[in-house]
Amino acid sequence: MPALEARNHVRCPFTIRILDKDDILLGSISAKDLEPPRQRPQTSARTAQRLIAQAIGSKLPSNFGSRELRSQEEARRTRIVTRQKLRDDAWGDD
Repeated sequence: MPALEARNHVRCPFTIRILDKDDILLGSISAKDLEPPRQRPQTSARTAQRLIAQAIGSKLPSNFGSRELRSQEEARRTRIVTRQKLRDDAWGDD
């Protein structure tokens, strides 16, 4: 009965009706649209900051900075040196 009460109290610019199981309109609606809404995942503080900054048209400073780039470059150099040492060890001191 809550659906009938809601239908009587809500003013809509379009016609509201309750669908029967064999209604043609019911077949045209996907099953996913008829499921109750799922709860949204909780918004993190970082996501909220990004959404607010986007809404006001400003840009957030990126946390991905020179420190991360330096550590990636150092890791790349280490890999190159390690490969070179392995190659030298494999070929020997000829």
